[in-house]
Parts: sequence; C-alpha cells; structure tokens
Amino acid sequence: MAELYLIVGLGNPGRKYEATRHNVGWHVLDEVARRYDLRFDKTEKKAITASGVIENKRVLLAKPQTFMNLSGEAVRGLVDFYKIDLSHILVIYDDLDLPLGTLRLREGGSAGGQNGIKSVIQHLGTKDFNRVRFGIGRPPGRMGAVDYVLQAFNGDEAILAREVAEKAADAVALWLREGIEMTMSRYNGDIQDISKPEPKKHPEEELTILQRAQELAPQDPQPAQKLATLYKRLRQPEEAAFWHQRAGDLYEHTGKLQEAIGQWERAVKLQPSLNALRQRIAAAYEASGNTKKAVLAYLALAENQDSAEDALKAVDAALSINPQHPRALELKRSMIPKTE
Repeated sequence: MAELYLIVGLGNPGRKYEATRHNVGWHVLDEVARRYDLRFDKTEKKAITASGVIENKRVLLAKPQTFMNLSGEAVRGLVDFYKIDLSHILVIYDDLDLPLGTLRLREGGSAGGQNGIKSVIQHLGTKDFNRVRFGIGRPPGRMGAVDYVLQAFNGDEAILAREVAEKAADAVALWLREGIEMTMSRYNGDIQDISKPEPKKHPEEELTILQRAQELAPQDPQPAQKLATLYKRLRQPEEAAFWHQRAGDLYEHTGKLQEAIGQWERAVKLQPSLNALRQRIAAAYEASGNTKKAVLAYLALAENQDSAEDALKAVDAALSINPQHPRALELKRSMIPKTE
C-alpha cells in the first residue's frame, strides 16, 4: 500500500472561528478538498479528516479539533496511528510575522511564537517537519495579537486572503508532486510575485499532446486523468466522465482500488446516468471492507434507478451489508406497496 501523506491545517473549531485569521490553515484545506472532491466526513484522533488521492499520492487532510494551542495532540495521534513518515507531513498555519499576501514554506525551524506549532513540535519531539506559513500581518495600532487573529478578514484583505489560500493549495499539490525544495523555490514570496501566469498551451494543443501520451502508454492512468481534467475545462462532461472511468479502470488493473474508486466517483458525478459504474463503485467499497461507503453507494444507485425493480435490488444489497440501516429501511418501506 502506498505511503500516506498528512496535510494539517491549524485552526479552532466552532462556527465563530470559521472565518478568522487564525483559521487560514483550514481555509487552505477547504480549497484543496474542493479541488479534489474530498470530504471531511470522519472524526479520528481528535481531528476531522478527509482522505483521497492527490497527484497520485494517498493523502489525509486533517483539521485538529483540540483548539489551536493543543494542535499537537491531534497531529501526534494521526502520525502514530497511520505510521506517517515525518517527511510526509505538511502543516499549514497563520503567521503574524509575515505580511498578508505572503507564503513561506520551510522544512523545519522554530515555532516563531505560534502556539499551535509549539504544540506540534512538543508532541512530535522534533522541529523537522514541513510547513506552510500563511502571512496575516501584524495587528494595527495597539490591538492585541489575540484579538487580531480571532477577527475575520475584511474588504480587500478578504479578497487577498482568498488568493493566497488558492496559491497555498497550488503549493500543496506541487509539494506532493515534486517535494519541498521545488515548492519552496516556486512559492516562497509575495503573492504578487508568485501569481504571475505561466505560459499556457492552447487547449487543442494540450489535447493533441495528451491523446498522443495516452496512445503511447495505454496502461498508464495519468494521461487518462489529465484528459478528463482537460475535457472538464472544455465543458465536455461526457468526455471527461469517459476518461475518469478509463483512468479508474487502469488503476483497478494495477491493484490500486482506492485510486480507481476516486476516478469512478468523479465520472458518475459528471454523468449521473452511469448506473453500471455506480454498481462497480459500491462493489469495490464492499470488497475493500469499507461497508459504510458501500451502503451509501448502493443507496445512491437505488435513488438513481429508473426501474423500481433495480432500485429495490440496490436497496437489498445495502441491507445485506447493514440490515438496520435507517435510510435503507425507509427506502425499502417506500418501495413496497401498502395493502389495505
């Protein structure tokens, strides 16, 4: 099984803290999750987590629920449970010493007064882990640092903070793909410097290159994935769905079932009528031992069926896994005609 990468965003739980400067680590994770269709649907080791595949790496996104000053408890719990190598950890957090609009990536170093990082260092027993420092600037006038970090961004600051979060999400992807040194060289600096657009190929040129790559390596899922992404950009959902399914089939062929499921789920999201693929997703979750997601996949299949008979079969498949599942029982009751 591929090694796991842990990406932690530091912040405070609770609605009143959601939009604050102290929670920029969570804002970056939300952007990463949005881009790769990941969901924060699990609570474990004092954190809310989302798991999936990014840049062909198995990834766990984590939002510690301990409040900022005890963040290390959650990080250590996840590291120990999943046996994560220190080089596969990336922690994202706010930094008062950097002006808003600035990112800094580091391979280690001191906490610099950031209490969440202090806690992580304490619990891991080392300063040697990768970080993304998200500049939020110093408080104005005589405002205290505590009051400042617990305030939301306003006006133009909010727009700039959004741009930085998007660039930080770009940096996360590059870190997974190329490592920390390449990412530091690309993203350390002011957002105005790192946001200069790179020359882009015309979509038709990209399409020709990717099609050729797929022809030359028909068993490699990466060209298929990239074709799916390109077709989404071109607003051709059926083509995108086809290539996501193709990438999933190739991952399944190489024994990478989780990656396969991720691609198939993207396909059915783009083309909901792919019920045969929904059936494969449910069966794959069942085969991998993820009974919770298998049940949900069978129920999604049931709700998408045109035939009442096929819908009932899917519900029965869900109930064969969990006979007491409330939603499955409710669906089955609604499908059985009432007798007078």
